Amino acid sequence: MLTMSISTPPVAPPQKKSGMGCLGCGCLILALLVLLFLGLVGGGAYVIYAKALDLTSTTPASIPTFKQKVAEFNQDVKNHQPATIHLTGDEINALAAHTPSFAESHVQLFVTISGDTARAQISLPTDQLVYGLFKGRYLNLDMNLGVSFDPSTKSINFEPHSLKMNDKVILDENASSDSGSDSNDAFNKGFMRSFTPTFNQSFNNGLRQSPAAAAFLDQVKSMEFKDGELVIETQ
Repeated sequence: MLTMSISTPPVAPPQKKSGMGCLGCGCLILALLVLLFLGLVGGGAYVIYAKALDLTSTTPASIPTFKQKVAEFNQDVKNHQPATIHLTGDEINALAAHTPSFAESHVQLFVTISGDTARAQISLPTDQLVYGLFKGRYLNLDMNLGVSFDPSTKSINFEPHSLKMNDKVILDENASSDSGSDSNDAFNKGFMRSFTPTFNQSFNNGLRQSPAAAAFLDQVKSMEFKDGELVIETQ
């Protein structure tokens, strides 16, 4: 009996696809995206560079400094031209620090301004007071005050709201005024009410001893603390 063997033909290997595979296409797409990104960055950089040339300058701008502001104000006053100057607490402190008389007399001053009120912290050697009496001691003041200018008398008027001398409260307008308040507090308030006009008069008389200061006072139109600044207007 004859047996026939049936053999299955071998499976043909799959044909390779022509062109690039998925990996190759992905690399190409990635490369194109990188080139596109570099092109965008390069183009953007060029635009920014071109704009920078238009928006920048080879020379610095002439921006008024604090010293220039004060110098221009002084020049306007000297020329009898109307002028206005705004000084912050820091600028007042800088003026005091560069004023020879403060350095010579060893007076220390620090001013902060909030709204229409200033806080002045002052350390004054008593050698400068009462013809040199009480030598070797210091008058340390911490006060909150307002300021105004009287055009009729051409004088600066300080209006103290609170005052400490050597950390002792002399005046505090916010303190309770009940009938049972301390008599010493009442005395201090009465003293300040009588002392303030005398101090303002002495202060203005002292200013007028200087011809330059007297000429300045004659031109002042207004002076006040406003929005955290000392505002002086001349005419």
